[in-house]
Amino acid sequence: MGSLLSVTVERLVDRWLTGTAPLPILDEASVAVACDAARAAGADAGLDATARERLAFVASELGHNQRKHAMGGAIGLWAVTRLGVPGVELVAADRGAGIADPARALEGLPRPAGPGLGVGLSAVLRQADEVDVDVRWGEGTCVRARVFAAPVARSEVAILGRAGPDDPVSGDTATAVRTDGALLIAAVDGLGHGPAAREAATRALAVVHEDGHLPLEEVIARADRELIGTRGAVMALGRLDLAAATITHAAMGNLTTRVHGADGGFRAFVSAAGTLGVTRPGRRLLAEVAPFAPPQIVTMVSDGIVSRIDLTGEGPLLRRHPLVIAQHVVARFARGNDDAIVIVVR
Repeated sequence: MGSLLSVTVERLVDRWLTGTAPLPILDEASVAVACDAARAAGADAGLDATARERLAFVASELGHNQRKHAMGGAIGLWAVTRLGVPGVELVAADRGAGIADPARALEGLPRPAGPGLGVGLSAVLRQADEVDVDVRWGEGTCVRARVFAAPVARSEVAILGRAGPDDPVSGDTATAVRTDGALLIAAVDGLGHGPAAREAATRALAVVHEDGHLPLEEVIARADRELIGTRGAVMALGRLDLAAATITHAAMGNLTTRVHGADGGFRAFVSAAGTLGVTRPGRRLLAEVAPFAPPQIVTMVSDGIVSRIDLTGEGPLLRRHPLVIAQHVVARFARGNDDAIVIVVR
């Protein structure tokens, strides 16, 4: 069973670092190499000297965090754009136990003894223009910090996942894929639990990464065909158009997606009945479009989270980083005996 978990975690970290030339973080010298690589990437992207040093600072903080608190850490860099504005995304991924208390880490509070990133994450949040965080308890952490050549409207996403109490690995997984002016999020719940459920979910996510540019209904149809012969999965997709301030949504199965207002009130999306690779949808799969713009947030959760998430009156919480909101959702609304995955987007 340990080897199955190792392979699953390895594949997750490999997916996080896809598109970069990862620099393993082994010692102080490798942190210095990552800082120099960050400065060079910033220069190539046209960042000014101040922005390049901010990016190098991010590399230093995340590299030192990996050395102290994680296993198998690596840093990658690649050029990105946001509605035509150039920038650099630094990806720090590891095979550690995941950030044990994200809220404390983001606030810069001293970390109790145990695994997880230290207080450097709060400094990264201050220096980067945007920070996405993907935490899988028991599997690893991925931090994506971006610095741009000019101001951009802040767009951030958090993913938080855990396995059920008796499972070596979660059958629920998720991804977020950014392009110049859009963000595609996907949550997948493999039928049942454990490695076989995760395998089905991972195959569905591979379709999202390969064909995510297609209409969402077609992405789900292709995932349906890909999962024939597996135990099956359910999937929700959301594409945020940052310029048009809209979200397009399509889903099959028992996942829940909502757009929440600043006061916690929400608009829920419809999901077609059915299981990818196993049963045909009970009704025609249709994409829905709704407005989405700050201060609204999006939540997308598997059925390891109760469907009646109530964030009414949680105004101060809803203004915090999406990872803090995701932690709150898991703490208050997760079922005790099931896998769970949560995506929060601001």
